[in-house]
Amino acid sequence: MAAFTCALTLAVGLTGCETLRVGSDYDRAASFANYHSFTWLPRENYGVRDPLVVQRARDDIEARLEQKGYTYTSNPEAADFAVDFTIGAHERTDIHTYPAPYSATWYWYGPHWWGYPYWGTGVDVHQYREGVLAVDVFDARSHRPVWHGWARKALTRKDMEQSGESIREAVDAVLAKFPPG
Repeated sequence: MAAFTCALTLAVGLTGCETLRVGSDYDRAASFANYHSFTWLPRENYGVRDPLVVQRARDDIEARLEQKGYTYTSNPEAADFAVDFTIGAHERTDIHTYPAPYSATWYWYGPHWWGYPYWGTGVDVHQYREGVLAVDVFDARSHRPVWHGWARKALTRKDMEQSGESIREAVDAVLAKFPPG
């Protein structure tokens, strides 16, 4: 029973620690060493209600790429690669089941105690809002996608009300994987 209590405490504790999950994928044939300048892929609508979120993400991506030594150009003909991003949030529901032990009635029968433990089913339902940032890089000459990076995180109220810090954290984590290698 002590082991079950310890495992349950650990599971509840880990659920409270919402971490940023990050990943990326890239075209193995792309030559990232030849990339020195970038431009934005033209897009008019990001599908986000708050235009400040879009502007913060764009500014942070641009600043991070410039910190990595890439030069921004507004002329698509002069750019080596084009950048686009998607940012948003959606409702998620995670359902976990686990065996929940409890004991049946124990009774004295002759020289022995009789009874048995029973394992039922416990269910945890966790509803939350998940934020997602995806950054895509396209070769400017071939227009083919060459790199994709993403970050996901369960958003807290603070993340939603003061989005600047969480967007910056996501951009830094995603672009830490660019260029690959």
